[in-house]
Amino acid sequence: MHALELASMPLEWVLGRGDESFIVLSSRIRLARNLAKYPFPWRCDRDSLCEVEDLVVEAVSKSLVLRSSFTLKLRQMDKIARMVLVENHLVSPNFIRGDDVGRAVIFDDRGIVSLMLNEEDHLRIQVFLGGLQLHEAWHVAKKVDGELECLDYAFNCERGYLSSCPTNTGTGLRASVMLHIPGIVTLGHVGHVARECNRVGLTVRGMYGEGTPAGGCLFQVSNQVTLGLSEEELVEKVNSVALGIVEREHFAREKLIKQRGIDFVDKIWRSFGIVSCARKLSVKEALELLSKVRMGSEMGILPPIPKSELNRMILNSQPGHVIALSKSREEEKINDIRYIATRRAEILRDKMSRFLNCKEN
Repeated sequence: MHALELASMPLEWVLGRGDESFIVLSSRIRLARNLAKYPFPWRCDRDSLCEVEDLVVEAVSKSLVLRSSFTLKLRQMDKIARMVLVENHLVSPNFIRGDDVGRAVIFDDRGIVSLMLNEEDHLRIQVFLGGLQLHEAWHVAKKVDGELECLDYAFNCERGYLSSCPTNTGTGLRASVMLHIPGIVTLGHVGHVARECNRVGLTVRGMYGEGTPAGGCLFQVSNQVTLGLSEEELVEKVNSVALGIVEREHFAREKLIKQRGIDFVDKIWRSFGIVSCARKLSVKEALELLSKVRMGSEMGILPPIPKSELNRMILNSQPGHVIALSKSREEEKINDIRYIATRRAEILRDKMSRFLNCKEN
């Protein structure tokens, strides 16, 4: 599968289905698992890593959930395809930086279920859905996990599932939601939200997880540790906090329109105009502008723009997607900032052109 095919995938989360999907872009459940007979990946030799890869691929071939899946080996993928995989949320940024040996990703045709092989752990099971659907994602993850238990997971009666990372030992479950909270950001309340999350054992990170920036007012909220609570309790905790943040974001937007009036509306329309006409955009600027456009559309200030289109524009603004969707898909373009900025603006202009024939509110 080439970069263009990956960039054109009909990802389920992009469709914007699920509860609270204007503010909650996606819900993710991730399970960390290791095979009992092998050391953790960082201690495995090359032959052992390849054996783990073969065992997982064989087990997946018998899975009902993943019967129509794709398997891509990292060593066979170019740099652009690797970037697109990260941007599609099918693998972590750390996955594409490590040694290629034994590393592979398995995923279905809608990007709902994906498996990372030999990253920090032998196996990372991920389920990714649009909107607030953590409970639904957990149901699918549990089913996949059950189908793969033939792999003989490393499990301790006292500690639970063993992981190379101490914070993943226990249930091995990480529940997270991707939130778009421009109202909270504009009012300067992100710090307070982050502190409240930390107080109840959750953490706030950037769009692509640990160590990544929170561009376009997009934040990932997840549990910090996986030990001490059941899987259902962890999922419910993150779900409950997410609902609280959604309510807070609605309140923040109402406050902005009441307090700032025409100044607030003007910023929304200016953002709409720039995205529709700009000839060069950095990824940071594109995400900031799209954040305001999204909020304006949701609040009725701008014409209605389908959530699927808004989500796709966020995705297509990422560097890997910009290159993959271009006529020239050479790897040397990865470092050509001017080319990427020009193509990004062109892609967004094309998307926005269908919404320009509208009456001003």
